[in-house]
Amino acid sequence: MKEIQRSRTAEGAAAVRASHLLKDSPIVFADHFALPLSAFPWQKAVSNPILNKIVFGALMRPLNPIKAQVLARARFTEDRVLAAVKGGMKQVVVIGAGLDSFCLSHPELRDSVTVYEIDHPGSQNFKKERLAKAGIPIPSNLEFIAADLEREDLATALKNSSFDSSQPAFFYWLGVTVYLSRDAIFSTLKALVEVAAKSSELAFDYATSFDEIMKGQKYKIKLLQIYTRLSGEPLIDNNFTPEQFLKDVADIGYALKENMSPEQQYEAYFSERKDGMEPVSGCYFAHFEIA
Repeated sequence: MKEIQRSRTAEGAAAVRASHLLKDSPIVFADHFALPLSAFPWQKAVSNPILNKIVFGALMRPLNPIKAQVLARARFTEDRVLAAVKGGMKQVVVIGAGLDSFCLSHPELRDSVTVYEIDHPGSQNFKKERLAKAGIPIPSNLEFIAADLEREDLATALKNSSFDSSQPAFFYWLGVTVYLSRDAIFSTLKALVEVAAKSSELAFDYATSFDEIMKGQKYKIKLLQIYTRLSGEPLIDNNFTPEQFLKDVADIGYALKENMSPEQQYEAYFSERKDGMEPVSGCYFAHFEIA
């Protein structure tokens, strides 16, 4: 991505969260700021009943598993962040934040938790513009850190902020690894180990090899590949297997706490639904502690 370019896939994810809150039941993840943070065309598509039916009910219906993954990964992560904060964690770092609204959604944490949002400058500037346009003040406990992690080091970015590396933090990194090379993923993971205190935690989602995607979902992934390529953020297949990938992550200093499979995601978030929403096969949610 160029410095002035913003993430179109992050905008799409926010629109999915906004549409879900307005139209679906039961709610998997309630993001009350997704709509005002969304780009204007997405706002119209979400808010107008006819456009919503066309865009989300027809055009994007084949991508329902992607929608499910966007919602489930947000729910999985927020539940674990809040548990860590309840246990005394006072720093939260959102890597590749996009249009994330955790800090906005939890004003009760403003006197006790500092939230750091790290993102590409273009995406971060767009978010600030959307906040200003919507009349939403930037919370006093939110610090923006502009960094292109394909070219810049995470540890350096954090060291140039008020982040306290002597204190544990909860890091999360959602919807990003599928756009990065293996080298970029592990470079970020290694940098995090360097800068984070022991007992810090990390949650992120990752995908196995595209060849492992369930047969009935393969064409949906192909549609997603077309969309992300046209958006200038093509998906990258790193041919991960859960066993080897988790071992490689553990080898650089992480202790696995949880690895939620698609089957476990379905049981946790979708088994009681009647609309057929189901997660993407081959996509996992991992939760680690820095050993």
